[in-house]
Amino acid sequence: MELDELVPGVLLPGFAGTALPAWLRTELERGLGGVCLFAGNVSPDGPEGTAVLAAALRSVRPDVLVAADEEGGVVTRLEGRHGSTLPSPAQLGLVAPEVAERVGAVLGERVRRAGIDLVLAPSADVNDNPDNPVIGARSFGADPREVATRVAATVRGIRSRRGVAPCVKHWPGHGDTDVDSHRGLPTIPAATAARHAAPFESAIAGGVPAVMTAHIVVPEWGPEPVTVNPDAIARLRAAGFDGVVVTDAVDMAAIAATYGIGGGAARALAAGADLVCLGNPELSGIDAAAQYAEVVDAVVAAVQDGRLAPERLREAHGRVARLAAETAAARGSSIERASVEVAAGDAEAIENALAAASDPSAVAALDQVTSVVDARGGATQAAATRAVPVADALRELAGGRGDAGGPGLTAVVADRPSALQLGVLADAQAAGECIVVNVGAIPGVFDAAAVQLGADSVFSAGIVRAWSAKGGR
Repeated sequence: MELDELVPGVLLPGFAGTALPAWLRTELERGLGGVCLFAGNVSPDGPEGTAVLAAALRSVRPDVLVAADEEGGVVTRLEGRHGSTLPSPAQLGLVAPEVAERVGAVLGERVRRAGIDLVLAPSADVNDNPDNPVIGARSFGADPREVATRVAATVRGIRSRRGVAPCVKHWPGHGDTDVDSHRGLPTIPAATAARHAAPFESAIAGGVPAVMTAHIVVPEWGPEPVTVNPDAIARLRAAGFDGVVVTDAVDMAAIAATYGIGGGAARALAAGADLVCLGNPELSGIDAAAQYAEVVDAVVAAVQDGRLAPERLREAHGRVARLAAETAAARGSSIERASVEVAAGDAEAIENALAAASDPSAVAALDQVTSVVDARGGATQAAATRAVPVADALRELAGGRGDAGGPGLTAVVADRPSALQLGVLADAQAAGECIVVNVGAIPGVFDAAAVQLGADSVFSAGIVRAWSAKGGR
């Protein structure tokens, strides 16, 4: 296979819009390995409309991987306009692993119906840093063993839907950082990586077919971020993983600011990655075709000048091609259909667990809220959507009490105890009575009575409305 055929086969670009652009059609014809769908690619007609786009991609290249971030909770593409109707990992961390497995199957069925066969989930990160700006409610919790059981369960649930491959992330663990790798370069010691290894080990033991790297530095493994560090990726292989190593998006500042997008892609492949995610053109506002061309040119140049061995490129291409062939074969043989809704009993178990984790006085006060302050200031951990359904639900409920009279009560929506958010809370407390509605990791520690929701999502907003209507639990 020639170089101009090998390079497209290890790339995972995004694109703008809900129709197949000409440049992408050309690259599919050349053997593009995968396409990553973002919220702007998702049809407002629902999964069936998105499946039409996926079918258009496969009409050009039947074995192309169609990927998407669909974690449930704060990270969703299929429901990016309004927020997810699935529980978040933080919420699932409060209930039995069997619930996570069943919700994983629901998630798998949803993405399958949308034509997606590589779901970039679940997050196997152990969120044991309250100041973490990027993981938060995307994690199943702060206990590595508890996270491991739910990661393994979610992987089983997703894999129960034939033709859908899960990709756990962000190896070796992004949960104990106070820097968002979209904006900077986090560092963790090797001891933290070891402490956070169990969820990834459980996923590997369960046969997970793909693992996504984190753009973090582990100094004991070398000065480079894991994604472009050959020693780091060798450690992942030594842990028994022989599937597809997918990079986190190389347009993120942790990579692009040092190496450039093209340079980062070439270095990642040379280090041992197999499939390079180029990032979300909707957020960066770049020309997706130009970005893709820049990456292709950089990878070709790296092969030509010896920085990327042809054998390494062929190895990466082979792994991606095998995964694509496996998912295509499974998808073609699959006729069974399953539920795309969370079982009522599972939703009730999550609601009960959230009530138990919350301050009863705060839950009881939900029907007295007269004003709402969003302490997050727009910079939330919901990187995949800007929907704020919990805040919207609270405002809707408060709006109906505007003429109630008497002292008002403010609901402060927060997702972590950052200096910014604690400052907003302090201002609200100085102005009058307030409660915190925590949509971040559980427990969120705030100096106020708190409702612990564990996600800003449609699922959480439904719980808020139910509790408000009941006047508490």
